[in-house]
Amino acid sequence: MRLLPTFPVLAAAAALSACVPQPVRWDEAVARTEGTLADSVRLTLGEDGASGFAAAWRPATWPSEAGVCTATLRAVPALAGEAYASWFTARPDSSVLLRVARSDDGGLTWNAAVTADTTDVGRTGCARPAPFLAADSLNGYVHLAYHLEAREGAGLFFTHSMERGALFHEPVPIVYGDRPSWASVASRGDTVIVAYEDPNSRLPRLGLALSRTQGHIFESRLSASDENGEARGPLVAVRGSRIVVAWTATQRGGGLPRIMVRQGTLKW
Repeated sequence: MRLLPTFPVLAAAAALSACVPQPVRWDEAVARTEGTLADSVRLTLGEDGASGFAAAWRPATWPSEAGVCTATLRAVPALAGEAYASWFTARPDSSVLLRVARSDDGGLTWNAAVTADTTDVGRTGCARPAPFLAADSLNGYVHLAYHLEAREGAGLFFTHSMERGALFHEPVPIVYGDRPSWASVASRGDTVIVAYEDPNSRLPRLGLALSRTQGHIFESRLSASDENGEARGPLVAVRGSRIVVAWTATQRGGGLPRIMVRQGTLKW
């Protein structure tokens, strides 16, 4: 028979948790403007610490193969004229493969695609959130955050390539949960941050997973949005020790959309 911890044990655990320093010290001010974040924008963080939005990069051509879920195509520029694109490709049983291709001429032509994740066993085909793709501006590593249904359970996963997109590391779970959820990822050298819709919260809320080891493991997790209303569609950027997160906040049921921007300082 499993015994429940006694009250002193629970109290000690709570006290220990309260003493663990938070990995992010948030600024007091949270910027709010009317509107909704769209796929056509990306979040930026300048050398002076100022955050902003810019148009998402689009290549001159897109990779093409049988079964491509067109709505999941994403592309980013990388170092030395390289670019990367990611997408889901539907299999005959309506599960998907996570695919990635590299361009060596800035998106004019694409090399043969590689498979970054084969573990999906879902049956929803292309009806799923698009994977989020980022290329590090310091080391050129390629990072992906995405939701799928693996054999051990559905959830948000992360994988990355340190070999210019030729080989991807074993996927790392960010959080398990059945509800399909959007995520974004940003990196700067060894620091990798995934912002995501929590697939387990009763109302839509956002979380952060933080890694100091290039995404090999995620040492810290914390809430990113407040407890007021609903939060969806996160974007994240990092530069040095500064981090910025943006999302669309609405009243319950989706009313009165606002763009929220929250900045902070990494405490490591």
